[in-house]
Amino acid sequence: MPRTAPPALPYETVLPYEAAARLCAAAARTLLVPRVSSATVLGTGPAVAAHLAALVREVPGLGNITVHPGPAHWPHPGAAALAAAQGTVLTTAASRERALLGADLVVLTGPALPVDRSLLAPSAVVVEPPPPGA
Repeated sequence: MPRTAPPALPYETVLPYEAAARLCAAAARTLLVPRVSSATVLGTGPAVAAHLAALVREVPGLGNITVHPGPAHWPHPGAAALAAAQGTVLTTAASRERALLGADLVVLTGPALPVDRSLLAPSAVVVEPPPPGA
């Protein structure tokens, strides 16, 4: 009887949100042009908080981070304090299109619709999560 591999675990199980966020921030630092000023984080749940913290701490030059959809109880006091200390403004956008408009960096924290690159800054970087089972 042939053997089959066990089903792959979702990346969140193998790579905690914080580790995925740090990896995303490192990729952003490497790929972005030095003048980056705005980032958009698309997603919900604990992954958003982890990515916000990592971006604020580890990507210099972020003047603004927009989140869509806006989480309840926004912004978390810890995230707001960290962002304020770094000079980064945290905002939410009512629509996905508004969140993407002019963004230099886009972080997808989970499966999402494709990003319309015509809305982004010309040298924008889009960081996507690994595919399920990767």
